[in-house]
Amino acid sequence: MTERTRRTRLRRSIALSTVGVLLLGVAALGTLALALGWLERPARQAGHALASATPAAPVVGVRGAELIDRSTGDTLALLGANWPGFEYACIQGRGHNDGGDVDAAVAAMTEWGMTAVRIPLNQDCWFDDRPAIAFGTGAEYRASVREWVGRLTQAGLVVVLDLHWSAPAGVPADGLRPMPDVGSIEFWSSVASEYRKHRGVIFDLVNEPHSRFDTDAGEWVFELDWSCWADGGCAVPVENDRVQNHSGETYTAVGMIALVDAVRSAGATQPLVLSGIDYANDLRGWAAAAPDDDQLIAGVHLYPDQRCADRACWERELEPLADRVPVLVAEFGQSDGGDVFLREAYSWAEGHAAGALAWAWWDITDETSPDARFALVDGPDFAPRAPSGTALRELLAD
Repeated sequence: MTERTRRTRLRRSIALSTVGVLLLGVAALGTLALALGWLERPARQAGHALASATPAAPVVGVRGAELIDRSTGDTLALLGANWPGFEYACIQGRGHNDGGDVDAAVAAMTEWGMTAVRIPLNQDCWFDDRPAIAFGTGAEYRASVREWVGRLTQAGLVVVLDLHWSAPAGVPADGLRPMPDVGSIEFWSSVASEYRKHRGVIFDLVNEPHSRFDTDAGEWVFELDWSCWADGGCAVPVENDRVQNHSGETYTAVGMIALVDAVRSAGATQPLVLSGIDYANDLRGWAAAAPDDDQLIAGVHLYPDQRCADRACWERELEPLADRVPVLVAEFGQSDGGDVFLREAYSWAEGHAAGALAWAWWDITDETSPDARFALVDGPDFAPRAPSGTALRELLAD
């Protein structure tokens, strides 16, 4: 089956499931039951409707080395973008999300032909017990995430919830850490409990596991291996990855096995993305280290400045794994003013991966910002921004 056929079937499934199932099935049966007096008309509730709703998005599952829509059996390709904001705006004390008008964003995403959106989250902001610098309350943050997830899935888009920024107790989650901490178990237990019935949502357990180099000392202060990736227990520097020198203070890492257990113990059965080491660019030890679970996805990030950054490496290291389990390019992008790498990464993913999610759906007006180089969109209507945004829109439409 070609990728174009996959996307066509997915878009057809979105429309048919919304009209045929929700309108004909739910409305007709519900009306009949009310008319016959079998059911009382429920009061309108806002608090827990999302968690028990059947989303318009596909019911995502893993079957061998591919993703499928469990409601139809069709193969899925998760193609789209990352939506940054929830990971940093709150901990910087200025809101929950930087995304702009959500209705215009959803309209643009669906018009581009996207089938999935990855949402980076902040561990501290999720909880009520949070740093004083954080914006608002944990309940408000969770409600804001819930509303955005609902908008996306009701439009037929799959959502990938990603633990992007975390930190051990007593340290604000103000950036990327090499590995999760014990608080990440509580985070995923809570997230999984809230979204366990929302089958259009899958979970990306750790953004970018990585080692840490101290530039002042000129040496590695933490080298992540596959044993710690899986089992945890190693001592990890507390500083985020923008700090170039380190205090020597550490915390104890939690591994993927503990995070998978937290999600499953909460009753969530959705597929889980487990990204590799070296900023999610190295999957060479993934198959041997991954927990025993038949709903796992191997996550990889592809950028031109990483070690595995060309088709020869992807063919050598990623394709053998992609023959065994779904491999999702959870991030890819280009920031040098061109689009050749972005097109090459997307082309490879279209033929061998379970999807590709570009970084990032940003409208950044400050042209001097390094983040502006990754921006896919411009303005309140989210017009494609050259070169990355125009290239991605073209690729999605093909």
